[in-house]
Amino acid sequence: MIAYSRLWMVLVAGLCGSIAAPVLAQTAPVPAGQAVTMDQMRREVENLRQQYEQRVAALEARVAELEARGEAVPPGPVTPPPAGTVELPSEDRTVLEEELAAALGEAASAAAGQPAGGERRFVGGERTLQSLNPEISVTGDVFGTVANRTADPESNQFRLNEFEVAFQSALDPFSLVKAFVVQEEGAFNVEEAYVDWTSLPAGLGVRVGRFRNDWGKINRYHQHGLAQADRPLAHQVIFGQEGLSGLGTSLSWLTPPFLGKYNEVSFQVTNDENDVAFSGRSFDDPVFLMHETNYWDLSNAAYVEVGLSAATGVNDTAGRYRTQVYGVDWNYNWSPPAEALYKGLELRGEWLWNRRQTPTGLIDTRGAYAYATYKMNRQWFAGVRGDWTQVPEDPAHDLWGVAPYLEWWQSEWARIRFQYEFNSRLLDERHDRDHRAYFQLTWAIGPHKHEQY
Repeated sequence: MIAYSRLWMVLVAGLCGSIAAPVLAQTAPVPAGQAVTMDQMRREVENLRQQYEQRVAALEARVAELEARGEAVPPGPVTPPPAGTVELPSEDRTVLEEELAAALGEAASAAAGQPAGGERRFVGGERTLQSLNPEISVTGDVFGTVANRTADPESNQFRLNEFEVAFQSALDPFSLVKAFVVQEEGAFNVEEAYVDWTSLPAGLGVRVGRFRNDWGKINRYHQHGLAQADRPLAHQVIFGQEGLSGLGTSLSWLTPPFLGKYNEVSFQVTNDENDVAFSGRSFDDPVFLMHETNYWDLSNAAYVEVGLSAATGVNDTAGRYRTQVYGVDWNYNWSPPAEALYKGLELRGEWLWNRRQTPTGLIDTRGAYAYATYKMNRQWFAGVRGDWTQVPEDPAHDLWGVAPYLEWWQSEWARIRFQYEFNSRLLDERHDRDHRAYFQLTWAIGPHKHEQY
C-alpha cells in the first residue's frame, strides 16, 4: 500500500509537471492575421499525446526501478495524500488518465482556436467558401455527318452539335438548383435553369424556372443523353428538333400506389415558346401539360414503365385555334444483378396523336417510334430504332425510317457512336429518300456526365 501511494504521488506530480508546460505553451495567443490550419492542429495534438505517453512510461519505469533497488521514492512537488489513503483501483486509475488526456485535448483545441467538445471552427475562410461552390460540368457533342443531301448545310461535315456547361447545387436542405447553358449554332442559350423543392409533405414536389417538359420520357433528355444521334421523327414532326420546353412551374405528386408499385402525376404550366406544335406567343396563352407514370417490378432483373401524356395550347397568333397532343410511352428494362456491368436490354417506345385546329378544319397527325438497345459487354452496345409518322402539312403521305447504331464506351467520360439512318422521304420533300451516316463523339467532365437530364 505504501509503495502504491508513492507511485500515485509520483504519477500525479509528473503528469501535472509534464502537462503544465506544453499546455501553457500551446495556449499562447495566435498572432493576429495568422491562420491555423487543420494539419497544424493535428500535428500539435499528436505531439502532445506522444509527450504525455512518453512521460507516463518514463515515470512508471523510474518508480519500478527505485522499488526494485529498495530505495525510497522521492516526494514530488505536490502535497502527499492524507493519512489513511487506500490503494487506487486500476479502473479509477484509467478514469484519471482519461480525464487528464481530455483536459490536454481541450487545451490543445483552445490553443488552435477550436472550441472544446469536438465542435470545429475554421479560422481560414477559404474552406467555407469552397463548400459553397456549385458542381460544374462540361459536356461536348461532336458530329461528323455524311448524307446524300449535298444541299443540306449540316451534311457532309464535322460540327460541334452541342457544348453544354451545367451548374447544380443544393440551396439548402429543402431545395436544389440546376442550370444548363448550351452553345448551339454559334449562340449560347439557357436550356434549363430551375429550382426544385424536394422535401415537401405528402409526396409533393415543385419546380420553378425554365425546364424541359415531362412529356413521355425522352423529351426530358438533353442532346448528349439521347439513345440515338437524333430525336425520333415523330418528335421532330410534332414538337420540332429541340423538343418541348418553356419557362413556368411544375407540380408533381407521388401518389399512393394504384397501378403497380409506383405512380407519379405531374402538372405543368409554361410559356408558349414552341412555334411548331403551338403558337410561340409566350405567356399570353400558356401551354398546359399533364404526365402520369406507372411502374412495375417484374423480377429482380426487370421492370416496366407505362406513361400517359397530354398537352394543350393555342396554335395561332390570334388565339382562336388550339392544339391538343396526346401520348402513350412505355419502357422495359432488363439487367441481371450479377451481370449488370456486362449484360442489359432496354426496349422503349412512344405513340403520339396531334390534333390541330385550323381555319380549314381539324388536322390529325399520328406518329410512333420504338427502339431496342442491347448491352453486349461492359463497353459495347448495339441497337436499332424504327420510326413512323404522318406530316401535319401532308397527312396523306406518311414517313418511315430505320436507324441501326453501335456504341463504344471508352470510359464513363467518353462515348463513340456510329449510326446509319434511312428515311423513306424528307420532311419537306415527298419523293426524295434520305440516307445518312453519323459519327458522334460525346465527352463529359464533372458530375453531370451523360445523364439524360
